[in-house]
Amino acid sequence: MDLIWIILLIINILLYGVCCFVIIRRKTFTCISIRSPLLLILNIFGNFLMTVIIIVTKSLENDDKKICSFFYYITNFLIIIPFCLRFRRIIKCCEVKVDERLELQELYNKKYKYEEKYYIKIMLIIFAILTATLILSNVLVTRSEAITATFLYEVGDTKLESANPYIWLGINFIEHLIILNNVYNIYINELKQKLGLEILSCFITWFIYSNIISIFDITVNLNNDIYIYISLVFCYLFLIFNAILPIIISFSYKYSTSYSFTPKLINNLYLFLSNETCYNKFKIYLLEKNHILLDLLRLYIGIMNYKFGFKLQVNNEQGFLEALDIKNEFFGENNIAHLPKEVFEVIKQECKNLDNNNFNEGMFDEALKYCFVELGKLFNEYKKTEDFRQLYKYLFLTTYIQCKMCNVGLINKF
Repeated sequence: MDLIWIILLIINILLYGVCCFVIIRRKTFTCISIRSPLLLILNIFGNFLMTVIIIVTKSLENDDKKICSFFYYITNFLIIIPFCLRFRRIIKCCEVKVDERLELQELYNKKYKYEEKYYIKIMLIIFAILTATLILSNVLVTRSEAITATFLYEVGDTKLESANPYIWLGINFIEHLIILNNVYNIYINELKQKLGLEILSCFITWFIYSNIISIFDITVNLNNDIYIYISLVFCYLFLIFNAILPIIISFSYKYSTSYSFTPKLINNLYLFLSNETCYNKFKIYLLEKNHILLDLLRLYIGIMNYKFGFKLQVNNEQGFLEALDIKNEFFGENNIAHLPKEVFEVIKQECKNLDNNNFNEGMFDEALKYCFVELGKLFNEYKKTEDFRQLYKYLFLTTYIQCKMCNVGLINKF
């Protein structure tokens, strides 16, 4: 084996090994636990074996390459099966029956069907069946090159006559349909933790790669090295979306993601506006009612962010800049939030202290009180609308699903 391929093999081992190690160490983070860490590691391991087979075949004799290439498609199963089952487990938790009591009873009685070890058993059974079928087909039925990765070795003129590309076009088509179904369900359930980005990126990567290999194998007799380079590139792309992305997320999210905004909190305006979905719904309602009312909401949010800075001990420079932004936007020449004249004048007087770099936590309190009272009146009107009732149902559903995920270990405290 050439030195460059030995170096690549060593780097390959280190790269995949580090990814698996970090995933095990950070499996308590929701962004990792929701991806079923053991299935994720099996997924990565399949990808690793595929790259090893591709690299090792470079140093083998042609007959040995043919034997080694047979295992290439077994690693294909080890990549796709855990990948699909990881997302199937999430989708299963998002399924809600009409009769909630039956759903709860089923969850308690058949909780094992939602747990990771249950899906690992399914994965092992499917993998064993498919691998056995592949071996028997190759040894007892075809006795040919139909179930080997022909692009990894030289087969002469018979390459274009091989059934291999057509067989794997069919198998890959089935894989693509299954993954695409998972893509649809992940997006329709509006799941977070970048699950949509991961599964869509992996689907596109795998779709392009598998079709490039099969179609080129049918139509063009390219140099085997070109196939090898293409395969390694796409394997590493798959690793980026499948393993490195969740790891990056685990270091990027600094706050707890397990907090659930339950429907019981929806009647409190302060808590209502602390939820992104609720805030956006209320913002649309105000915009449709009168766009001027949005300035009240923007002022309220701006002052609350400013006050939170004191609780979070934000540095003085940032606090001063936030106060200055509020002054310039809302308390300049125009009273854009349409505050009562007396409230507007009081705050303008307070803002003069900013000229001497003086500011304090309560300098916008008069405006905050007014905004909260007025928004409260508008909120009481909004609660009578059909949109609010639909929002309540949505929050009830998402809370219920999140509780299911917590009970089966998909969501943790981080």
